[in-house]
Amino acid sequence: MIHTPRGALCFGLLIIGAVLWPLQENWSSSPRDDFPLSYYPMFTKKRMPTHTLPYFVGYDEQGRAYHIPPSYIGEGGFNQVRRQLNKQVRKRKYHKVTRRVAARLARAGEAPYNRLRRVELKRGTYEYDSFFLSPYPRPLRERTLSSKTIRR
Repeated sequence: MIHTPRGALCFGLLIIGAVLWPLQENWSSSPRDDFPLSYYPMFTKKRMPTHTLPYFVGYDEQGRAYHIPPSYIGEGGFNQVRRQLNKQVRKRKYHKVTRRVAARLARAGEAPYNRLRRVELKRGTYEYDSFFLSPYPRPLRERTLSSKTIRR
C-alpha cells in the first residue's frame, strides 16, 4: 500500500492527523489526557495560587542571606533532596537536619558558603506568579523552624 504515491499520501495524511488530533482538546470544555495522543494537562491544569515549601538559608557575618544549594542538604539530585527534606520536615526532625547541613557547611571550601556563620531551616509560602515573574521573589509568609551556628 505505501509503495505507491497514493498509498504514501494516505499514510502521510494519517500520521499528520494522528499528531494533530490532540489539538481539538484546546476547545473542549473538559479536556482529557489520553496516551499516546496526550493533551498534557499538567501544563494547563488549574493550580493553587500559592505553594509552601521548606528551604535553608545561610547568613554571613554581615547578615547577608544565601540560599543553600541541594548538595549541602542531602545526597542525590534536586528532586531527591527536595523529597528528603520534605520528609524530615513532616516528621518534625528540624534540628537533626539543620545540624547535618551546618556540619556540611562547616567543611565548605567555596565562597560564599565557606563564610557563612549561621544556617536556618525555613518554611515559606510563595505566590506562583510573583515567584516566577520577580527577579527577587519574597515569601508571603515565612517561619523559621530551626537555626544552628556553623562552627569551623
